[in-house]
Amino acid sequence: MRGSVLHLTPDNLQTIPVDSLGITLEHFLEAQPPASTHFMGGIHKFLNLEDYLLFFDVRDSGKLQHISFNTDKYVSVVTNQGCRKVTAEEYVRYMNAYNPDIFASIADLITDKNPSLKRVKKSVDRTLNWLDETLEQIKEGIHVFGVVTGHDKHEERVRSAQETANRNVAGFVLNGFDLDITSKERLDLMKISLNHLPKNKPRVAYGLGAPEYVLLGIFEGIDIFDTSYPSEQTSLGHALTFLLLENGIKNEQEKFIDLWDNKYRTDFRPILNGCKCYACQNHTRAYIFHLLAAHEMLATVLLMSHNLFHYLQFFKDIRKSINNNTFTNTAMQFIRASNITDE
Repeated sequence: MRGSVLHLTPDNLQTIPVDSLGITLEHFLEAQPPASTHFMGGIHKFLNLEDYLLFFDVRDSGKLQHISFNTDKYVSVVTNQGCRKVTAEEYVRYMNAYNPDIFASIADLITDKNPSLKRVKKSVDRTLNWLDETLEQIKEGIHVFGVVTGHDKHEERVRSAQETANRNVAGFVLNGFDLDITSKERLDLMKISLNHLPKNKPRVAYGLGAPEYVLLGIFEGIDIFDTSYPSEQTSLGHALTFLLLENGIKNEQEKFIDLWDNKYRTDFRPILNGCKCYACQNHTRAYIFHLLAAHEMLATVLLMSHNLFHYLQFFKDIRKSINNNTFTNTAMQFIRASNITDE
């Protein structure tokens, strides 16, 4: 998030049952220190998001851009003004000024495709050292989540998880976007880390946005997921339509419809019958097709309002099935119908 939810205004956001938002430091680094750190009211008031829980991270949870290199002293961050260098000390100072509810510690995430074991070990060591520095300097009342690293090296993933769990952190972050592999392979590697993390603290995962991988992630013990998936689908002109049904599921259920398709030109139904979002209550597939074809900004506003609403409803249905002790059967029906491939 760049200080606002992609494609949505604050008024749009109020129609969607959102109670927490992720904020990314790299989008605020037009200068160092960011001008917003001088605002005395903190990040909630600066963004006019005082009613939301705000979670801060250094890098964008939806896209981990390739960077040149990190060192023992700083991480490189890609911004709209070029590459910036951020030290652990600076990052903690920014967090103390912003006063978010939660933030992820600074981490040496590797964007190289085939890093050596030596490079991965160095990544784990740096991240742990920076976590120690962060825990010493952060002011009371701000919760720190430790970032678990280790890339594709099993022993280093175990070491990172165990050492991070030994620190006084409030939760854990596993960033799957540093692994340029399929979702299935990404989850398999995350399992190695998850097996060595305590179950009484929340675990956040980036890079498992598709609904079937969310369900598989929950089976493995992941508690919180990023919401980059609705944004990605919106940018493609897709409207989410998948449903988690406790009483069975249609075979080969479609996850979305492509509203760029000409067949929707005269389709005057809502995106999804029964959906309570603003777009479905007020507009049709044909209208959104028209907006996309005309390259009108309102197209992505309506699509995002639906996709985010629908994605959050999916999680609401997951929680309901857990409370009803039907999650395992319901989720497995969905996964089987999704025909998972290595994507």
